[in-house]
This record gives sequence, structure tokens and C-alpha cells, in this order.
Amino acid sequence: MPTKSNLFLSAILTIGAAVLIGGCTPPPPPRPTYDSGVTDAEPDWEASSPPEYVMPSVDPLGEPASEGVAESAPEPSRLEPKPTDEPAPAADDEADQEMADDSADEVIDEAAEEAEMDTDPADSPAAEEAAAPAPWEPAETPETAPESSPEPAPEPGAAAAAPATPAAGERVVTGDWPCWGGDVHRNMVNATTGIAIDFEPAATVEEGKRLLWVAKLGSQTYGNPVVSNGKVYVGTNNGGEYRPKHKGDRGVVLCFEEKTGKFLWQLTREKLPQGRVNDWPEQGICSAPFVEGNRLWVVTNRCELMCLDTEGFYDQENDGPYTDETDNEQQDADIVWSLDMIEEMGVFPHNLATSSPIVVGDLVYILTSNGVDEAHLELPSPRSPSFIAVHKVTGEVVWEDNSPLDTILHGQWSSPAAGVVNGQTQIYMPGGNGWLYALDAKTGEHLWEFDLNPKDSKWELGGRGTRNNIISTPVFFENSVVLGVGQDPEHGEGVGHIYRIDATKKGDVSPVTPENQPNPNSAQIWHWGGVDKDGSLTGEKDNDCFRRTLSTVAIHDGLVYAPDLSGRIHCLDFATGKRYWEADILAAVWGSPMVADGKMFLGDEDGVLSVFALGKEEKKIAEIEFPSSIYSTPTIANGVMFISDRSRLYAISIQ
Repeated sequence: MPTKSNLFLSAILTIGAAVLIGGCTPPPPPRPTYDSGVTDAEPDWEASSPPEYVMPSVDPLGEPASEGVAESAPEPSRLEPKPTDEPAPAADDEADQEMADDSADEVIDEAAEEAEMDTDPADSPAAEEAAAPAPWEPAETPETAPESSPEPAPEPGAAAAAPATPAAGERVVTGDWPCWGGDVHRNMVNATTGIAIDFEPAATVEEGKRLLWVAKLGSQTYGNPVVSNGKVYVGTNNGGEYRPKHKGDRGVVLCFEEKTGKFLWQLTREKLPQGRVNDWPEQGICSAPFVEGNRLWVVTNRCELMCLDTEGFYDQENDGPYTDETDNEQQDADIVWSLDMIEEMGVFPHNLATSSPIVVGDLVYILTSNGVDEAHLELPSPRSPSFIAVHKVTGEVVWEDNSPLDTILHGQWSSPAAGVVNGQTQIYMPGGNGWLYALDAKTGEHLWEFDLNPKDSKWELGGRGTRNNIISTPVFFENSVVLGVGQDPEHGEGVGHIYRIDATKKGDVSPVTPENQPNPNSAQIWHWGGVDKDGSLTGEKDNDCFRRTLSTVAIHDGLVYAPDLSGRIHCLDFATGKRYWEADILAAVWGSPMVADGKMFLGDEDGVLSVFALGKEEKKIAEIEFPSSIYSTPTIANGVMFISDRSRLYAISIQ
């Protein structure tokens, strides 16, 4: 009969063998470095999905993986930049033999040491973050932060993702960028380091410098590039004519191979028959897709929320339940399901439907783009929903909300963001009435709402008034939301406002009550904007502190980088809202800044990519000219910068 010691030794050897065998299997892809900034548990309402849908290993609001997120990388090849967070290749025979020679005891010891490290809270980035004092600083009354606020989440792309200062000679290479803003918080910050800025865009690789490839887009491009699982997606119009059977104006999403720029497939949508009131000519698809696993969600120019198979018809399968695609050749998009918001919800999009979706758990969230009529005087469908949550697998509407009702000012062209506060997932929906709504992600229940305009502001046609709607996208950061107001760029520049809002409160958390009295429940932490009457804020009397904006901010290292439509870039203190500097790039800005490697990148309507050094002092370090206007936001993924101007997509080797 075996002794207890023999049984124990046998068990140990068995475990060691299992570790050895498991060590030869390539690990799954790690979490990209766009850290969600939230340490709360992932939503608990996630349901199972059909087998053909490949679920990602990490939920957008779940805790990031602790290993492999951002690593030091060797110089990538000019032709094939290789991200360090790709799945490790299978071990070759020599490596297998070397591994087999290790003793079981050594393997067990190593595994035990790793397990001990993993379970030691003092060694984890989260513990270091928790031990640090919270950077939440109260502002002047009534613009105060909560007396007791929950522990702020770690900054995206910071401690949990990569060392703040890599060792000499080391570089950080981040992974995919699967949605606009990198994750559902929408903070335009990337952890990539060692970025070279001596690139020169051109119509062809041969004419430029550091160009990996250049792909033709449409004649006008407002979509932001998204990168996931070896593919790049961008919304534009049909000017590229990749599918010769489609002639004339169309809205399209183009899919390219990430490493080579090879065209793979195209989603093609005809224009709405009502014309510019619902579907402005030549604007194409402006929504930036959200990609998860082998599924992609996007809002089309026809006011449809669509789910697509990322493989198109290359896999020779027609995924459903939607299987009636007119376009079903290999280079066409495979539509999995489609929600026609005009037909099924009575939505009346003004000019265009543009919302860029987010996915949290099993739900997709968007704004419907419901708006006013062509004369800008009536709301054709005031009771149609403005905000919706849709099941990502089935396309069924789970909840809808029409809060703005008949107070919509113009259109609703913004996009949602998400954050976790006190364990509850909040969805931030910018309403067409100039209010920001925080809704419970699961039920759509109202948690709080905030009026981003002074109560005495007035809406007037053509942008002549002082009340603004919202076009930029909320950014969730450290239990708060930062958001600015703006209007249709054709309405002119005008006076704007930007706020930091405490996301822990409930109810009407506007700065003042409907009677324009100080609100004791105000969630305003700080406000920047309005007119500097005496010059004490800007150094110039009657100067606009902040103008209307279309741009989403980037928050990094205690600073907020916020461009306005006029081309002025504001560097604000995240804690107090104090302005450190303002730079004027002398051209209109439609896109948003991207912060990475101690730099801020921002494109403008003149086709110039301005590069500023981060910090409390203004310092422009480069101006890089592109062949045409840049209306989008730079994307950085896997050691490559992707930028779309009006008519081309550029893949630039930056490391």
C-alpha cells in the first residue's frame, strides 16, 4: 500500500508534468494597454452567446490583465511591425526539449513563486494605486468635489499597463485599439513610447517617409480608424470605388489588412431618399465601429445599428439571423443583424446618424441621432428614443429612453461613454438639449443629469444664440466625467463651456436649479468657459475663455487637453480647472487629441498634424503636413500610427 509521502510525491510530479505540457501551449492574446481605469468587477448581467460568436477574454469594464499588457519591445520591422502583445509562437523542438529537461520540482517552485506573487496585494499595481493619496482636489464653492468620494481608478495607460518611465533603450508597444478612444471610457491616451515624429505623409509609400502603406479612402472621411485582430476599419464615402458594382454616393465602412493595407471587404449603404435632411450628401459613414471578438457594431448613414462579421464573406459563411444581403460576394460585408431605427422606432435623424457605439457586457449603447426637421422648427418624432441599449448578439432592444423629448435643439451627433461608480456601471448619454444623462447600464434607469449650459442661455437658429448642444463625447476618469459643448461647425465658433462633473451623485446635479439658484446638489467640480469680462482669467478683457468644441478631451498626468473648434488648445488642471496655457494652431479642429509618449497629437482642417509636448508649459515640437484635411483622431496600435485625412488612410511606422 502506498505511503502518504509516496502519494504526495506522485501528486507533485503529476502537477509538474501538467505545468510542463501547459507551458508549451501559446497563451491567449493579452489585454491591450488601453487600460479601462476601473478595478470594479465586470457587469454581472452578461449572458452566454451563440457558439459562432467569439467572445473576448476580458470585458471592457473588467479588471485588466496583469501580464503582457505592455512590454518592452525590440525595433519592429519597417514592413511588418510586430506588437509585443501578440500571442506567443508555439515553442520549437529545441525549446520543447530544453523545457522537458527541467525537473518537475523546479517547475513547481517557479509556479509556486508566481502564485505567491499574484496573491500578494502589496506587490500589485492596484495596491500601489490604492496606497497613493487620491488626486481629488476640491474647487471653489459651489464648484466642490464630494467630501468623500470612492477611490479613483488607475489612469488608463498608466501604472497597471506599463512602467511610467521605461528603462533606457526600452520601448512600450501597445496592442489593438478596438473602438474610438481605445475603450469605453473614451480617454484619448495611449501608453506607447518611443514614438518617432520624423514621418512624412504622401500619396504613395515611395514618396513619403516611414510609411508602411497608404490606402485610398472616399472623397470625404470623418470616421476614426479602429484596429482589432489584424484588421483596420474606417468609415468614409464611396469615393474609393473598391466595389465597382456600386456607383455614386454611398456610405461605406472599409476593412483593410493591418500589416499590408490590402483591401478586404466593404459595407455599402445607399443614401436615404429624403436627402440632406436625414443623410447629408458625400458624408459617408461617420460612426467609428466597436470591435469585440469576431463581431463589429457600427451606425450607418441610414440610421441603422448593424452587427457585422469581421471576416466578411471570406469565411464562406453567411452569419445570421440576417441572411438576405444583396451584396454577398467575398469583398462585401456579412451583416449578422440590423436595427433600422427609422423603420422600427420612428427616429428622424437630422443631417446624419453618427453615433459611435460602445459595448459593455451583452449590450450595445448608442444615441439614435433623433433631431429636428429641415426647417429647424419642429421635431417630427419627439417621442422616439434618443438613447438605446441593444443586445449585441440578437439585435433586440433591451431598453430605450427619450428624455430630451421636444427639447432637442438641433441634432444628436455625440456618442456614449461608460464608467463604474460604486460598483454600478453608468452609461453617459449626451442629450440633444445640452444635458448629460447618466443611466444605469442594465436597466436604463436615470441616475443623474447635468445641464451643461447657463440657465439664462438662449438657443437661436444658425448658431446666433448662447445655448449649445453636445457633439463631443464624454470622458470618464476618476469617478468623474469631463465634457464640453458645441454646435454644428457651420454655425460658427461662439462661446463654449467645459465641465468636470462628479459622477457619484444622484438626481439633478446641475450647477443651479431650474430657478437659476445655486444647487446644493451640484456635481460641478469645475467649469471653464464663458467670457472673461475683466481679463483676470485669460489676460484679455471680454475674451472667450473657451469656444464651442467638437473634440473629446485627453486626460493625462493631472492635465486635461481640450481643443475647441477655433483651433485653440487649452491645457487645464484636472483637479481645479485652472488653465495653464492656450495655443492657437490657426485652423479649425474637428477631431480629438491623442496623447502618447509625452506628446499630444492633433490634426486640423488645414491638414496639419500638430505635436505638442505634454506639461504645464506650452511647447510645440512639430508640425507635420498631410495632403488634405484631418477631421479624425490619430490611432496608435501595435507600434503603428493610423491617420485618416479626407481621402487616404496612412499606416506610419513610429518606432
